[in-house]
Amino acid sequence: MTDASVHDSQVCTELLDATDKVLYADSAYKSEEIDSNIPENCKNEICERGYRGHPLTEEQKASNKEKSKIRCRIEHIFGFMTNTMQGITLRCIGFERAWFQIGLMNLVYNLRRYEFLKREKN
Repeated sequence: MTDASVHDSQVCTELLDATDKVLYADSAYKSEEIDSNIPENCKNEICERGYRGHPLTEEQKASNKEKSKIRCRIEHIFGFMTNTMQGITLRCIGFERAWFQIGLMNLVYNLRRYEFLKREKN
């Protein structure tokens, strides 16, 4: 865990280990430092960034679109939890209670998603 003042991109490579196969991230995570610290077994799928006077090429835009198709599936889960489930803020003391609350929130999300998919089929 880090302070709220520390951006995720500053510690993202510390969270990777030998079992991770792919790193998906938006362009805020694109830097030489991150690129050099990604483990060899982990594929870099960080979206490319355009700069003033150097916009993205059509090939880069197509590449970013493919990478974002996978990332957005994960982002939608956090968006659903934030908006529909009234936030993902933990209001408990203790690591074990926090893990329990996160697990319960994930279970509720999965049940709601299952119900939605079953309703769509009928």
